[in-house]
Amino acid sequence: MRKLAVLLLLLILLQACTKTETNYYPAASKSLVIISDNTASSDMIVGIMGAVRSAYPTVHIDFFNSKSFDVYEGSYLLYLTLQNYPSGTYIAGIVEPGAQSKRIIYQANNETILAPDNMLSTRILDAWPGTSCTFVNNPAVLGGSPADSLPVSEFYKRAILSMLSGLPVTSFGSICSNPHAYPVQHPVISGDTVKGEILFTDNFGNCTTNIPKELTADIPVGTLLNCRVDTAHMTITMGLTYSTVPVGENVCFVNGSRRLQLSVNYGNFSARYNASASSKVFLVK
Repeated sequence: MRKLAVLLLLLILLQACTKTETNYYPAASKSLVIISDNTASSDMIVGIMGAVRSAYPTVHIDFFNSKSFDVYEGSYLLYLTLQNYPSGTYIAGIVEPGAQSKRIIYQANNETILAPDNMLSTRILDAWPGTSCTFVNNPAVLGGSPADSLPVSEFYKRAILSMLSGLPVTSFGSICSNPHAYPVQHPVISGDTVKGEILFTDNFGNCTTNIPKELTADIPVGTLLNCRVDTAHMTITMGLTYSTVPVGENVCFVNGSRRLQLSVNYGNFSARYNASASSKVFLVK
């Protein structure tokens, strides 16, 4: 009897060792990221999320709020999302001052993006040149309704549902051969001048530029620089932190994103110089 019990125990252990490993975590479902200057509690966003969850219960939804009517900062958020989310993510950018733009859909970095054709896609199209875009004007993907007959909230609801269905972007309508975009100033050194532009401003008026740490590495801390932001001229001190300069003075330093930040110690750089996302920056060393 004891031998039989030992034999049964050995068989159980053997079965456990050879059993195929079970994955108790379900495969990742589709992911949707919505970037909008409407709040997450607005009728539009609540309606879109409700429709998506009803049609696709397993879709994971993330929402990011952008500044109102600011397509330049929205463009950076759109690009940042594309750069950091995994392949296969669906992205909807809904920043439309006036809500009169045509809308486009396209694929870049193996992700699908829906956005108005109002320059919101500038940074993605700049980073992935040659990306082909399609206007969303096929009634078949909009519940049988012409695009210009739908309120903006209903348009995005129907377009996003069709996007999540996996339809090829070419089925959404006609080709958009020249999507709207604004000129981008890439970070470069030209002679004694460092050139770049502002990517975004925070709630305190600090302005993060696209100028990487490497382009200012040879400028000693404490150096007083001539700076131009769009048409505003000022002097600014190269520092390590805000406190490099007295209260109220201009300072620039490399922030946590390893990019040059323009600030006022205990002040608001953005308001002082009317600087915002897409403002061009020129620093004379």
